[in-house]
Amino acid sequence: MKTYQNYIAGVWQSSSSGQTCESIHPATGHLVARTQFSTEDDVERAVTAARSAFEATDWAMNSSMRSRALAAWAEAMERNQEALARLLSEENGKPIREARSEVASAIDALRYNSVMARNVFGRTFQPSRDAYGFLVREAVGVVAVITPWNWPVLLLMRDLAPCLAAGNAAIVKPAERTGAITAALFELAADLHMFPPGILQLVTGKGNVVGDALVEHPGVDMVAFTGSTEVGQGIMAKASRGVKKVALELGGKSPNLVFADADIERAVSTACRSVFMTSGQICMAGSRLLVEAPVYEQALALAKSYAESLRVGMPLEESTDMGPVISETQLHTILAFIEEGRRRGRVIAGGKRLSQPPFDRGHFVEPTVIADLPVDCSVVQEEIFGPVLVVERFESEEEAVRLANATRYGLVAGIWTKDLDRAFRVARRLRAGTVWLNGYNRNYAEAESGGYKMSGLGRSRGIEGLYEFTELKHIHLTLDV
Repeated sequence: MKTYQNYIAGVWQSSSSGQTCESIHPATGHLVARTQFSTEDDVERAVTAARSAFEATDWAMNSSMRSRALAAWAEAMERNQEALARLLSEENGKPIREARSEVASAIDALRYNSVMARNVFGRTFQPSRDAYGFLVREAVGVVAVITPWNWPVLLLMRDLAPCLAAGNAAIVKPAERTGAITAALFELAADLHMFPPGILQLVTGKGNVVGDALVEHPGVDMVAFTGSTEVGQGIMAKASRGVKKVALELGGKSPNLVFADADIERAVSTACRSVFMTSGQICMAGSRLLVEAPVYEQALALAKSYAESLRVGMPLEESTDMGPVISETQLHTILAFIEEGRRRGRVIAGGKRLSQPPFDRGHFVEPTVIADLPVDCSVVQEEIFGPVLVVERFESEEEAVRLANATRYGLVAGIWTKDLDRAFRVARRLRAGTVWLNGYNRNYAEAESGGYKMSGLGRSRGIEGLYEFTELKHIHLTLDV
């Protein structure tokens, strides 16, 4: 059984507490690995090393060094792709096929940003005959990257890769439940010897210890966080005391709007796939299916059929479509939402915990579809983070927009219709950072994403995601003419 250490100042080291955290397989309950139970002293050492590395090394000014290091890390991940996917599947519980896809997407994010490291451009202007202005993009400095457990490889690289590409020093604090896969990625990077000591660091442990210490430390210039809205609000409040820059991707309650002229079978199957992948534990889950009245019953039948066709099973089995949820606590939260849906609407499919062998030692729940809920119901309004799809009916385009915008979230949305005029008209009215037309959950390293409303601040991916990790400086030159 492997015990992973912290990576500070280029050295693998145990926490000052002498204690460890356990990563537990959510499907079987067995111990996967141990990571460090870090303290504020460990954070202090990491911040000191990061500040020294940022100020004393050539990292921030040497774009070719950054490009080579990120490209080499991507190659190392590709060589170890299957081993990484298996560790991810065991620690997180997601099906092995999904784990492979996640690792591949993370490799793509690294490769994209290895190129973008050499494309951090500013601009110039001439306001008068004797003056030039230079707008220069510079690295922010020391960045704390706090990552979630649901997609711990991709969402790490989605923020860490542009952070490093822009020239920053990074301290990564992974979710406690997925510290092992994060440490395994860092082992690959450390073996390359291409990152100056202190530029890339890992400190594992609890959020209310390590996370809070990083957010509040005066030596940390920026915090990039992916996770729940409630935790994000707390980070924003703490970071405000030091007027730190923050980038937040938070929760979602994302709708798919299906009009009567759409390809109904494709729309429903795509929406269902988006909400049942990762057992619904994904911020972009299309957890609300809004269907125009003439095709509502057809869509409901298709959703029921899709949910009942999924194979729930052990994560490492190739035939598994959906694995367990991450913990017993999360399972009980999901079941409570389902019971509320049962009281106020109709459970069309699923709705129960799976507890018979081989599921008796894990946290399994059936893929669930609920219909006929009022819009003010918590099942419609709140992010469940579980495999629960809510199907709603609308009578008109105006009602569809009103219902889609009726939650506090605004991360992503989908629109399904053959009428492109309507598709673009509705897309502009939706309060969401990404709107897919006749598709869903199509993400690319070069295409920005991020949320409106309570779904976050800032943008990830693409050139805007890179620029999130920079400061813009004006340098003015007065000429003697």
